[in-house]
Amino acid sequence: MIPYATIEDASLALGRNLTTLESLWFDYSAAKSDYYLYCHNILFLFLIFSLVPLPLVFVELARSASGWFDRYKIQPKVKNSFSDMFRCYRDVMKMFILVVGPLQLVSYPSIQMIEIRSGLPLPSFGEIAAQLVVYFLVEDYTNYWVHRFFHSKWGYEKIHHIHHEYTAPIGYAAPYAHWAEVLLLGVPTFLGPAIAPGHMITFWLWIALRQIEAIETHSGYDFPWTLTKFIPFYGGAEYHDYHHYVGGQSQSNFASVFTYCDYIYGTDKGYRFQKKLLQQIKQESKKSNMQNGGDNSSMCSLVLLCGGGGNLPEVLRFRSGASMVKSVGLRTARSSSCRLLVVLSISCRYFCGCVAEMELLGSGGVGKVQVWLPAF
Repeated sequence: MIPYATIEDASLALGRNLTTLESLWFDYSAAKSDYYLYCHNILFLFLIFSLVPLPLVFVELARSASGWFDRYKIQPKVKNSFSDMFRCYRDVMKMFILVVGPLQLVSYPSIQMIEIRSGLPLPSFGEIAAQLVVYFLVEDYTNYWVHRFFHSKWGYEKIHHIHHEYTAPIGYAAPYAHWAEVLLLGVPTFLGPAIAPGHMITFWLWIALRQIEAIETHSGYDFPWTLTKFIPFYGGAEYHDYHHYVGGQSQSNFASVFTYCDYIYGTDKGYRFQKKLLQQIKQESKKSNMQNGGDNSSMCSLVLLCGGGGNLPEVLRFRSGASMVKSVGLRTARSSSCRLLVVLSISCRYFCGCVAEMELLGSGGVGKVQVWLPAF
């Protein structure tokens, strides 16, 4: 609450006239308690969770109808129905009502403790920008380690597996998580403002921007205007999509915003290896097609990520129904994250751009897996 009865009193205390923004802030907040202002986050989060992913719903439905947006879809063979996306939103709203909203109502003492202010003067744009950078960096580093804990055996089985129900994430899946995960991830979010306390407006902006960024990261689309194209070491949707695609036992791409932690601690090697290899595959495929006069029957390679720690598969068989379509031998290599990288040769004509059921045959028995074979 602003401790001035009138704008004139505020101007007198500051020794200058209020700016237009300060006058507007005074008119809005002067008679409101700090607790009431803090609880605005409940409304902001509800609107962000409800409205920001909505354009992605229309894009997904339009893609299903026309296929035009397939060029931007990271996993184009995955199509989400309206009912799938609505179910995700419904579950997110349940979590919002039962956990997020009540948490906002009872967490105000922490705001008092770290001395988030709501009075005058308002912070400059430079001050707001500097504090937001600090908040993003602090949250990113601490979130990285919390996320790694979630991918421990206990953390994943007890908590994080719910978030990984979406192997091809959608915007509404960003806050889709176990209630304990929501609580634990609140710590990195509040840590930045605790280290560099700012104004309530800065805090509002921080909460809003962090959630919008998380929704973009889980969008499932790599658009030309995404921040990845403009900010160095920014992860974005394509980077985090790989984390979901690999599956629950993924030990790669833990970063929430920037990629430097994964690079420093070596948890992006599988991702970088796959990206480099797929680029080589694309180039080889184009070269082969040119040599064969556009014939798409040339052979290409594929990386298949399997669980580490067991006997290595020796043969992979493609099946269509009950009939075996093709059997190939495997070349294998291990990444530093102990994920098995399987490189094989397949016929582009029969298998690329489809979902194939495969059997991995080794001394440990037969394991079945479904994998999308990307079309180049």
